[in-house]
Amino acid sequence: MVLAPRYEDSLNHDLYGKSRLPLFIMEKRMVRDYPLHHHNFAELSLVVEGTGTEIVNGKSCGFKRGTVSLLLPHHIHEIRVHNAPVHKYNCMFDINLLFLSPSDHPLGEYLLQTGQQLPSHYELDEDQTVYMQRWFDSMKSEYESTLFAKETSLRSKLLDILVFLTRTLFASSAADTSVVQSQSNVLELLNYLHLHYNEELSLTTLADRYNWNTSYVSRLFKQHVGQTFVHYLHSLRVGRAASLLATTDMDIVDISVEVGFDHARSLRRAFRKLKGMTPGQYRETYRSGFKPSTGIHA
Repeated sequence: MVLAPRYEDSLNHDLYGKSRLPLFIMEKRMVRDYPLHHHNFAELSLVVEGTGTEIVNGKSCGFKRGTVSLLLPHHIHEIRVHNAPVHKYNCMFDINLLFLSPSDHPLGEYLLQTGQQLPSHYELDEDQTVYMQRWFDSMKSEYESTLFAKETSLRSKLLDILVFLTRTLFASSAADTSVVQSQSNVLELLNYLHLHYNEELSLTTLADRYNWNTSYVSRLFKQHVGQTFVHYLHSLRVGRAASLLATTDMDIVDISVEVGFDHARSLRRAFRKLKGMTPGQYRETYRSGFKPSTGIHA
């Protein structure tokens, strides 16, 4: 029985070290379930054979040939195999690789919404699946080579496939061009919140930062996120608190400060509203082996 998600330090993986980049590639065939875990790298994977279910931050998604998953660092996940073997490719990489050049920042900031405003899973058609499998084979070959400038090639290939995925998402969503600017503005807001949710924030401070008025910021949240600013901010803080409750022995008072609440009672109030139980009850329920139905949103 798994009482808490296992932490796997990607830097200690036996495949790591064939490149000076914080990145590695592997191909594996899974015949049994993989327990709840998290790690310090982002993870991009493609299923080429087999079926099963992947549970990411408490949300279940079935997978089959052509399913791609993108997980950010410390997203908690497990794999349940239905039809073995599950043949899949994995690319593990440091998320900071997406921010080495200012020109890459829009892509990196967009992908930071994965698991919140962006899906963790994508379903590719057969042509797209074949294209991505060839990409993984090419990345694996480059990773295992000793060719000149292989680190430059690896990073370039990684950015290329992430652009491919985001364009696939755009093509399937048929976005309304009349709201493109509003979407861009709200993504900028969400990116800032994801990086600074544990700081003192309000509609006023956000509006002042971007030289907008508070009513405009409030309207952006309601129209594009479907939540108020306060509800979204609390969901980020409570999600991080849930992860810390499940994976550490930190005191609840310390966790409340860590995630941005001014008092432990503020955390308890928001936690009960969003999770239906107190932080202490959540920790006890999780560690007893019965995962809360609301899941962990790290």
